[in-house]
Amino acid sequence: MKKVTNIVSLLLALIALNVQVSAANTEVSPQRISSFIHWYPAMEQVKMRDEWLSKYKQGEWQFTGMVTANDRTVVTPQADVNYGYSWFNISNKPVVITMPKYDKYYSLSVFDMNHFMEVYVKPERPVVIRLPHQKSPIKNALEIVLHTYWGLAFTRQVIVHNEKEVMELAKKISIKGGGGDFPFIVPDFTPAEQKAGLKIIGEHVKKLPNGNKVFGSPYEGVGDLDRAAGVMQGQLGTQARYVQYGLYIFDKDKKILKGKASYEMHVPAKGLIRDKNGYWSFTIYNMADKYLIPNKENKYHISSYDAKKNSDGSVTIHVNPKGVGVNALPTTEKDFYGIFRVYEPVHSVVFPKIKRVK
Repeated sequence: MKKVTNIVSLLLALIALNVQVSAANTEVSPQRISSFIHWYPAMEQVKMRDEWLSKYKQGEWQFTGMVTANDRTVVTPQADVNYGYSWFNISNKPVVITMPKYDKYYSLSVFDMNHFMEVYVKPERPVVIRLPHQKSPIKNALEIVLHTYWGLAFTRQVIVHNEKEVMELAKKISIKGGGGDFPFIVPDFTPAEQKAGLKIIGEHVKKLPNGNKVFGSPYEGVGDLDRAAGVMQGQLGTQARYVQYGLYIFDKDKKILKGKASYEMHVPAKGLIRDKNGYWSFTIYNMADKYLIPNKENKYHISSYDAKKNSDGSVTIHVNPKGVGVNALPTTEKDFYGIFRVYEPVHSVVFPKIKRVK
C-alpha cells in the first residue's frame, strides 16, 4: 500500500511539474514583446507588399483613382487623392522615377520595409532610389538611399472635381528598374507574443495627440513604439514637416466619438498652411475596421479645396448619422474616428476641436 501511495505521489508531482513547465512556456517575456513592437511595422509592410504582388508585378504602377469605401489596400486611407503604388526591389540596380507637373498638390514618398520614408513634394527632376553601395544611373537627380532591398514608391495627387485629368497625368508617371529578387526577412512570433504586443501598441495609439512623432526617416530617431502606433493607425503616413495629422477619437469634452451623435468642427481661415501649395482635408473612418464608411452619397471628406466657406473665410464641418448640413459627413450611425490632414503645414499646427451638438 505504501508503495502504491508513493507511486501516486510521484505521478502527482510529475503532473504538477509538467503544469509548471507548460505555464512557463506560455509566458511572454518583455524582450519578445519589445522585439514584436520593433518588427511590427516591417511585418505590416510585408503583408501589404505580398497582397499587392498577388495582383500586380513589382516595378509597375497601380493607381486607385478616387478612393471609396470599397478600397481595402490600406487602413485609414485619404478619400480625395489618387494613390499610386509600386513595390520594387533594388538588389540588382537602382530605380528611377519621373513625375509630370501638376498645378495642385502631389508628392512622391518612398518607404523602406521598416516603414521609414523620404518624401519629395512636386519633384521637378527624376528621383533615383538606390542602395548605399550603388551609384546613380543619371546626373542631377534627386536621390533617396534605402537600407532594405524592397521598398514602396507611393504617390499622392489631390483630386478636386478633376479625376479624369488626374488619371491622365498618372499615366505619365514612370518607373524604371525594381526587378531584383533579394529577400527581406522578418522573424516569427507566437500568438501570445503578438497579442501582448498589439495590446501595448493599441493603448499607445489612444494617447497620441497627433502624428508628429510617429512617422519619420531613418535619420530622425522615431522610437519603435511610436512608429508601430503610426503604422497601426495609418500605414503610409508621412513626416510632420510635410503633413501633420490630427487624430480624433474623443470630442472636446474627452468623450469618445459616437456614430449616433452629431458633431461640429470650426476650421479657422488662417494658421494651418504655410504656403499656397498646401491644403487641409478632414476624413472620418469606421472605428470597427479603420476603412471609409459606406454611404449612398459617397461622401467621405471635406477639404479646403472644395469646402463652402463662412463669411470670414473659416469653415464649419458637420458630422452626423445622415450627413445633414453644409460641409457634412454621414456616419450612418457607425462609431467613428477622424483624421485631419494638413499638407505643407505651419511648424506646429493647432488642430480644431470637434464638439458634440444636439
